[in-house]
Amino acid sequence: MSVPSDRVPGLRVLTVLRAAALTPRMRRITLGGPELAGFGTGPNVKLLFPPPGDPDPQWPAAGADGRPVWPPADRRPVMRTYTVRRHDPAAGEVDVDFVLHGDDGAASRWAAAARPGDVVGALGPGGRVLGPADHYVIAGDQTALPAIAAMIENLPAGTRGQVVVEVPGPAEVQHLMPPPGVELTWLFGDGAGPGALAEAVRALPWPDGDVFAWIAGESASVRAIRSYVREERGVPRGRVLAIGYWKRGLTETAYHDAHDNDRDADYYAAGREEAAARA
Repeated sequence: MSVPSDRVPGLRVLTVLRAAALTPRMRRITLGGPELAGFGTGPNVKLLFPPPGDPDPQWPAAGADGRPVWPPADRRPVMRTYTVRRHDPAAGEVDVDFVLHGDDGAASRWAAAARPGDVVGALGPGGRVLGPADHYVIAGDQTALPAIAAMIENLPAGTRGQVVVEVPGPAEVQHLMPPPGVELTWLFGDGAGPGALAEAVRALPWPDGDVFAWIAGESASVRAIRSYVREERGVPRGRVLAIGYWKRGLTETAYHDAHDNDRDADYYAAGREEAAARA
């Protein structure tokens, strides 16, 4: 199905097909619709959430230079980056898992209320993936769990690695299936303090050989782990992928506005390339 030409290149409008609770704080939204056709491969997607109750969502239009021209402030969708948890081209479906954290953020509010028939904009997919390595060290909090789950469930059978996931408590543990050589450790963070994840990574027996480290979650925790991995363990910069998803003391909106502008620009560029390839 063709996408209206007046939109920002690469922007699709997808429909909520299903919504289901995975845990008390995690909800899976399954998206689909005719515009999902041609959806590529990549770990992340930019989702554009319309204002609550908007009966006719307005999407960014293509400016003369290909950059977005946004609707007025009261009609403007909010854009956030999320993991593609599962993509089934045959079924025409994409799963996106959302951490629910109350009213602190447009994405969480949208996900909590999403029902079949609701719509959301999508740019992508895109983003960096794990590089080849003898051993992987992967660490993140609950906000990184969808990305970690997607990664480890798609690792080759002979992969070796260590994975640490921090969640609030046992009710947030999910059934994941890493390869036999990948050790998965759950860390319960409620009351453990902001440095618990970094301490858990420091406690891991460090592997021999070529290591690739992937770290995501709260900004200060990610920085601490990245510093340890690079400066104390000597992992080269190009072998460490560290991503801050949020920061203690900042709302979702404030953190996004301060940190995501460059990533947003990358997705607009990718959209222009996709539109050119389709032409």
